[in-house]
Amino acid sequence: MKRKEVISLTASMASLTKRERAKTALSEREYLNTSEAAAIMGVSRWTIYRNVVKGCIPAKRLSQRTTLIRKKDIEALFDVIEPYEVLTTGVRKPIDEWYTIDEVTEKYGLLRHRIRKIINAEGIPTKKAGTRTLIAKNRIDAYFRKRGFDTTLSNLADWITTPEVMEIYNMTEHGVRVFVSRYVIPKKRLNGKLYYSKQHIDKLKNVT
Repeated sequence: MKRKEVISLTASMASLTKRERAKTALSEREYLNTSEAAAIMGVSRWTIYRNVVKGCIPAKRLSQRTTLIRKKDIEALFDVIEPYEVLTTGVRKPIDEWYTIDEVTEKYGLLRHRIRKIINAEGIPTKKAGTRTLIAKNRIDAYFRKRGFDTTLSNLADWITTPEVMEIYNMTEHGVRVFVSRYVIPKKRLNGKLYYSKQHIDKLKNVT
């Protein structure tokens, strides 16, 4: 038992040392890819990607798989900062707007069972309306806002299916899956079909 404890302690210390070396290596680099920038800032890759697309973070796309960000441009984000607003707390407003599960799956591109897991894990209020389950709109929207979902994406005009992506951009089905996963292409589900944002694919493919 003592031997196992020593081995476990040694492994955890080695893992910690490895993570510390990785952080140190990143902090000394002048250029970072999106994953490294996300790691050094402590946010998700999607947050970095969304801010690159918006132009908030300057970036240089060298190839389909390589986008670089200068470390000094990340630091420059904090050169000009608006005063931090402290929100006052008060009595929680009564819930007067509700989504159906189908409306949530369409807006956020998740399957029904994933939505139910989020509802249960986060304690999001629900109620029954006949045979339908209704979900508190303000609470589910707040959950996705905290995770970097941009509500403007739900209003994009062009959404295309996997076969359409394959035809328009001359890609294989496997290539499409890899591409949309690597670049975190916004998606939504409608009537059981999965759609991807054509606007974002066009931007990455340099289509004008």
